[in-house]
Amino acid sequence: MVRSHHKLPYIAPLVLQNTTIGNSQYVIASDVIASDVIAGNYVDSGRTAGDVIIASGVDYEIEHKDSVTLAPGFKVENGAKLTIKYMDF
Repeated sequence: MVRSHHKLPYIAPLVLQNTTIGNSQYVIASDVIASDVIAGNYVDSGRTAGDVIIASGVDYEIEHKDSVTLAPGFKVENGAKLTIKYMDF
């Protein structure tokens, strides 16, 4: 997590690979510099390949101002909720 003066915590860029998200989260994935959000089984060659899973019962929300790519291997289990909102500065 990166913090900026007079702003909520933000993450830029956001790359998700080989992880299970097991608790509800709200992520601001934007910065002054344009960046992307990408999630999937093999979206970063520097990391171990594996699916991204949002577990049942989890509410995962991403707020972003640029592109969001959900690549093969991105999974939302039954009972989980994924929300992607456009952030307008």
